[in-house]
Amino acid sequence: MSAPTRSIQILLVEDNPRHAGLIRDELEIELPSAEVTVAPSVGEAHGALGRGRFDLIILDFRLPDGDGLEILRALKSEARREPVVFVTTSSSTAIAVEAMKIGAEDYIVKEEGYVSVLPFVVREVIDRARLRSEHADMERRLARAERLASLNTLMAGIAHNLNNPLTTVRTFVELLPSRYESDAEFRTTYYKLVLDEIERIRLLIGSMMQAVTVPTEACDPPWAAPDLLRELESYAAPVLRERRLRLEVECGADVPSVVASRESTKQALIVLLDNAIAFSPEGGVVRLTCSLRDGEASLVRFQVADQGPGVPEDHRQKIFDPFFSTRSGGVGIGLFVALSVARAQGGTLEVEESAPKGALFTLSLPIA
Repeated sequence: MSAPTRSIQILLVEDNPRHAGLIRDELEIELPSAEVTVAPSVGEAHGALGRGRFDLIILDFRLPDGDGLEILRALKSEARREPVVFVTTSSSTAIAVEAMKIGAEDYIVKEEGYVSVLPFVVREVIDRARLRSEHADMERRLARAERLASLNTLMAGIAHNLNNPLTTVRTFVELLPSRYESDAEFRTTYYKLVLDEIERIRLLIGSMMQAVTVPTEACDPPWAAPDLLRELESYAAPVLRERRLRLEVECGADVPSVVASRESTKQALIVLLDNAIAFSPEGGVVRLTCSLRDGEASLVRFQVADQGPGVPEDHRQKIFDPFFSTRSGGVGIGLFVALSVARAQGGTLEVEESAPKGALFTLSLPIA
């Protein structure tokens, strides 16, 4: 027995009862699995949206207590993913253009015969949304597969990096009964070396835990990028004063709320900020900025730039590998973690030269 077809949940926001009835009838004829919920006002539309999710929303512009643009803006500010078909009159096509800018998937003009055309527009929009969802699911699976491959590399590196300090500790323990009483150098120099190696193991395990606890999916409510940049500015203030560095922070006024994992994003940016500070010459400038990615309004771009020596071209891929480090005393886990954060959230992390000198790291994350 085949599984029953899942119903298509559609919210129709239309205050004209006659139009609402005609649209519902046409939708149910052309889309037999459709279940249409009618909301004749902005208030009732918000009530229906608060009770659950829909596969598609049809929004009329003029409503008794507001307009469809108000509902559309609320949907986008809450990062709702339902595709929207906007309905407007031929005399207000500018409204339709505005709706598309805000994020409507398509629009239809109220003119003769529009009710019979609307179901076909709805079907096409639902199909596009389904294809996008399938594509996003494939990208998530690919990201998980890439992360597993990276973790295999990470574990091999951990095993290699644990061997040397453990060998030192084991040698000390084996010689302890025969050398401790008679060998002063063994009790001091060798003892200190063992303590250093144990600390090295502790730091390595801490870095490993940081690397493997990156969440695989965003789960936070929308948050404001400028607030996160202010937290990072406070975090970096003490070491900036110590190194006599200046931090320039800038966030574009047009950057909307972000729904990627906030703590993971902060963790990745701390890695980039720490690196920039470590490689910056005393008295230099570090820049931390946030903006919409050029030509891609669905991506927010966090950038960290320094005035250090930059990253040689032949190192630009290697620096994201676990345990590869050009920084004195560095473990080589930080940039691997930052890249894992970017991939887990469906984003990217890239490095290039910063003008006039230095390195520029760009963390790009989807807004929704």
